[in-house]
Amino acid sequence: MSNGDRQTAVSRPGLAARLGLVIGPALAILIAVLPAPEGLERGGMLVAAVLVLMAVWWATEAIPIAATSLLPLGLLPLTGVASLGAIAAPYADSVVLLLLGGFIMAIGIEKWHLHRRIALNVLLLSGARLKLLAGGFMLATALLSMWISNTATSLMMAPIALSVAVAAGGGPRLASALLLGIAYSASIGGLATPVGTPTNLIAMGWLRENTDIEISFREWMSFGLPVVLIMLPMAWLILTWGLKSDAAAAKAAEATIRGQRNALGRMTIPESRVAIVFGVIALAWITREQLVQIPLFAGLTDMGIAILGAILMFLVPHGSREPEHQPGGWALLNWDDAKAVPWDVVLLFGGGLSLAAAVQASGLAGYLGNSLAELAAVPPIVLIFMVVTIIIFLTEIMSNVAAMTTFLPILGALATATGVDVRSLIIPCAMAASCAFMLPIATGPNAVVFGMRQFSIGRMMKSGFWLNVACVIIVTLYFGL
Repeated sequence: MSNGDRQTAVSRPGLAARLGLVIGPALAILIAVLPAPEGLERGGMLVAAVLVLMAVWWATEAIPIAATSLLPLGLLPLTGVASLGAIAAPYADSVVLLLLGGFIMAIGIEKWHLHRRIALNVLLLSGARLKLLAGGFMLATALLSMWISNTATSLMMAPIALSVAVAAGGGPRLASALLLGIAYSASIGGLATPVGTPTNLIAMGWLRENTDIEISFREWMSFGLPVVLIMLPMAWLILTWGLKSDAAAAKAAEATIRGQRNALGRMTIPESRVAIVFGVIALAWITREQLVQIPLFAGLTDMGIAILGAILMFLVPHGSREPEHQPGGWALLNWDDAKAVPWDVVLLFGGGLSLAAAVQASGLAGYLGNSLAELAAVPPIVLIFMVVTIIIFLTEIMSNVAAMTTFLPILGALATATGVDVRSLIIPCAMAASCAFMLPIATGPNAVVFGMRQFSIGRMMKSGFWLNVACVIIVTLYFGL
């Protein structure tokens, strides 16, 4: 599952954080004391102040993003637009719990190294050709990132890619192609499923809470997977353009991958049990619409499936006789393992949904919609193009989850004002938010591969720019036509 979020590792606040720490509250106070414009109640102005404060702090990471996400609990009750119960409820929204269940299952897959076995077996299918080898890395990465963290997938795949590049003697050109392919395909693969990247679930949660539009796991895959199948070959073409194949180098690379696969040995009992649990859960997600026709499963939801999958990880015995696995408990997962859940992302989801609900309840969304009414004359495909372009390039420098959460109420108001189907703006926005490919700070996968020091930032910016452009075109045409 992706968390395509930008990762920063600093011991002291940077200039942007220090500025945000001052500018955010200053702007919020200014908005709060200004008289409300015609058509907007006082509560709407106060919610706007909270929104701006959170947007600035999210963008600059003045304080940890998760801490900013707790602001609705402290500030929104003061606005009087909703009760504390209504403000707190989104923190336990079904989308948040779906994400939590997905995180726990992903930890089980990673703990028993099932993801590594899957990746190496996919790579062996590419054969002894460098371009196909690069495609194999990208396919394996994309498949894994549909289900587990994009950053975790990149952390696993990058060392394998580097060892293969060294064994093949392909030099910096091959190393950069393989590493950038891993970063880009990790982000692209996350588009395919709701649990692939947080922005997908944010879009689903907002649509359900504010428009009563329910998008199932299978329905998301019906449009997410085709986008991946278009974008992945495009990324492969951009990265492997001019990459020359060498038979000896390719065979050396294949031998390295085969050696690593063989070193894993036969599939262990814990691996096979994790695979069975995950396979059952994935199948249940995909076939839920058929399962609910059975009276016993009439109340089954995607969230319920995820939580049941997470519980099974604590119920199914791992079956390993290895001494190092005995102190950790008898099940596939124990609670010490579950502490690795990125609880900050879980809180961020809740805070974003709580803020979005307040924007709707306060009348701020309606006011923004009326203000944007002039855009009604703009063709829908042009609106989608504008939204996708802004989001893609904005998330090069801003957390994709923060950008998505900030823009959702505005996009909802824009859809209302222009008469455009709200899904045709929100879903492309979710896709675009995971497609920042130019800068190391844009996503976790970008930061991981750049940290391998095998290519310059200029190389990443050049290939990333063209992939950004390709993404704008593909997403716009796919959802606009």
